[in-house]
Amino acid sequence: MNALSASTRLPVPGPACGAYPERAEAEAGRWSKAARAVVERVASRHAGRSRRRFVADVRVTSVAAFGSVVFEQRLRELRAQLGRRGFTEPLLAEAFATVAHATQSVLGLSLFDTQLIAARILLDNRLAEMATGEGKTHAAMLAAATAALAGVPVHVVTANPYLAARDADQLAPLYRALGLSVAAIRPGDDDMARRSAYACDIVYCTASDLIFDYLRDRGADAPPLLRGLCMAIVDEADAVLIDEARTPFILAHEQRDAAAERRHRSAMALATALRAGDHFRVDTATRRVHLEAQGEQICADAATAFCAADALWTNRRFRNELVELALSALHLYQRDVHYLLREGAKQGQQEVAIIDATTGRIAQGRRWSNGLHQLIEMKERCAPSPLQRTRAQLTYQRFFPRYWRLAGMSGSLREARHELREVYGLAVEPVPLRLPSRRVHSAPKIFADAATCWDAVVAAIAEHQASGRAVLVGTDSVADAQRLSERLDAIGLPHQRLDARQDADEAARIARAGEAGCVTVATNMAGRGTDIVLGAGVAERGGLHVLACQQNASARIDRQLHGRAARGGDPGSVSTILSLDAGLLAQTVPGVFRSVLRRWAKNDRPLPAWLATRLLARLQGSSEHRAKRARAQLLKSDRDMVRSLGFGAQDE
Repeated sequence: MNALSASTRLPVPGPACGAYPERAEAEAGRWSKAARAVVERVASRHAGRSRRRFVADVRVTSVAAFGSVVFEQRLRELRAQLGRRGFTEPLLAEAFATVAHATQSVLGLSLFDTQLIAARILLDNRLAEMATGEGKTHAAMLAAATAALAGVPVHVVTANPYLAARDADQLAPLYRALGLSVAAIRPGDDDMARRSAYACDIVYCTASDLIFDYLRDRGADAPPLLRGLCMAIVDEADAVLIDEARTPFILAHEQRDAAAERRHRSAMALATALRAGDHFRVDTATRRVHLEAQGEQICADAATAFCAADALWTNRRFRNELVELALSALHLYQRDVHYLLREGAKQGQQEVAIIDATTGRIAQGRRWSNGLHQLIEMKERCAPSPLQRTRAQLTYQRFFPRYWRLAGMSGSLREARHELREVYGLAVEPVPLRLPSRRVHSAPKIFADAATCWDAVVAAIAEHQASGRAVLVGTDSVADAQRLSERLDAIGLPHQRLDARQDADEAARIARAGEAGCVTVATNMAGRGTDIVLGAGVAERGGLHVLACQQNASARIDRQLHGRAARGGDPGSVSTILSLDAGLLAQTVPGVFRSVLRRWAKNDRPLPAWLATRLLARLQGSSEHRAKRARAQLLKSDRDMVRSLGFGAQDE
C-alpha cells in the first residue's frame, strides 16, 4: 500500500483531465466557534514544534549536502527523487537546502528561518500569515522552486502586473541556476506570448490575467493558453481571495449598438435634469441611487417622447433602472477617486480608466458593465466605447478552488481566517516574527471638517520631515493625493507623489521614499508589495513614519499600509488623521450623528482618542460584515446559476 497521502503524490492534472472539480465547501456550522478556536490553538502549537524541527533538519542537511557533494549532481538526483516519492519531509529538507544554497550563490542572500517556515506552510496547502517586511517574495520563491523541481507547474499570483514582472525578472537567474524556466504575464501580451509563458515551470501573473485566460480557454477552439490548474501560490492572499472577490469576472466581446447608445444619452439627459432630495436620494452606505415618486413621474412624462423610437421606454422598471444607473454615474462615481482620464488609443482622445480601490492602481482591461462605463464616458464627454456582451463569467470563489494545490500568504489574514476556511478550504497558520516589532502606533485623530484635517496633516508632515525622518502619507484617492500635494507646494515643502498617474515611475519613487527628510504622498499603491529601505541615519531618528489619511472599509487593508513602517525589526511609527466629512466616516455615519460628533471636536481639536478608536472599529466591523454578506450572496448566486444550467455542456 502506498504510504503517501493524496496531497503528497505528484501526478500533474491538465486540460486532458476534463473539467476541473471544485473543492466542497467547508462545513461552517459543524463546530462552534469556541471549539474550533481550541482545536486551532492546539494544532498551532503542534505545528510550531514541527516547523522548528524541520528548519533544524534543513540547516543540518545544508551543511552535510554541500560540504562534499557537487551541486549539479545533487540537483539531478533531487529532481528525480521528488518526482518519484513526492513531498516527504527528508526530501523537502534537502530541496530547501539546495534552493537556499543556490540563493546564496546566485543572489547573495541568506534565507531566514521564518522564510523556511512560511515556504513549508505553503507546500502544505495552507495560508501563511507573514508580517510585512519579513520576506514573502523569497518565501514564495522557495516553495515555487521546490514544487517545480518535483515537476509541478506553479502559478505565483501577485497583486499587480508590476510586481509580477519585477519578481520574475529579479529571480530569473536563480531559477535558471536550478534548471527551471520562469516567465511573467505582462499587459499587452498576445496569445503566443501568453502560451509560451504558461509553458514555463514557474509563471508570475495576476489573478485577473489567470481567470480571463482560463475563461478564454473554456470557450475557444484554438490551443489552450494554460496547461492546467496545478499549483497556485497567491501573494497578498486576502486582497485576491477576499477583497477582489466582490464582483464576478466577465469575459465579453465588444459590440456596437446604436439603439443602446441612444438610450444611454436619453437617460443621461434625464438624470442631469433631476434634483437630489426632491427627485432622487443617494445612499452612500450601499452606493445606490433611488428615484423618488416625483422623479419617477418626471421620467415617465419625458419617456413618452422616446417611446416612438424605442418601445423599451414604456417599461417602468427598465426606465427607472436606466435613469438610476445614469444618476449613479453622475453622483456616485467621481473622477480621480473611482476612475481617471488618460490618453486613449486614438491620439487626441481621452478614455476612462478604472482605479482599483484595493491597490490604487489602474485596473488594466477592466470596465464597468450594464452600460455604466458608457454613461461615465458620456459624463466626461469621451467617445463612448462599444458595449460589452457577456460570453462567460466566473468568480474567484469558484475559480481558485479548482487548483489541485492552492496556498497563499499575506500579512493580514487572521481577520478573514473563518471565511477563507469556509469558502476555499484553506487554514491560516501564523509565521513568527524574525525580530521583535518596533512599530509605534498613535491614537487616531478625527477632526470636524476637511480643512482642519488637512492643516493637521501638513503640520505633522512638516514636523517629522524637519526631524530628518522619512514620511509616507497614505491618501484615499488620486484627488486627495493631488490636493495634499498642492498644499505642500504652497508652503514650499519638497515631496514626491505616487498614485495611478505615476505608476510607471513606481520603483524609482519607492526607492527614494526611505531617504532622510523624504516625503512621499501616495494612494494604496504603496500599501502592498513594496519595500521601503531606510536611508543613512533614518533609523537613528526614528525610522519611517506612516501617516494614514484614509480609513479603509477593512482593517486588513489599513494594516498593509501601516506595515510599510518598522519592517524587519527597523524602528518606525504610524499615525492616523481623518475628517468626519470625508471617506468612510462620511459614507457610513448618518448626518445627524456627525453633527453630534462635531460638538466633541471644538476649536479645531480632534475627537477624544477613546471615542475615535471605538468609532472607527465599529464602522470597520459593520463594513466588513456587509462585504462578507455580499461575497456570500455572490457565491450563492453563481452556484445557483450553474445548478440551474446543469443540463448544458459548459458550467460558466
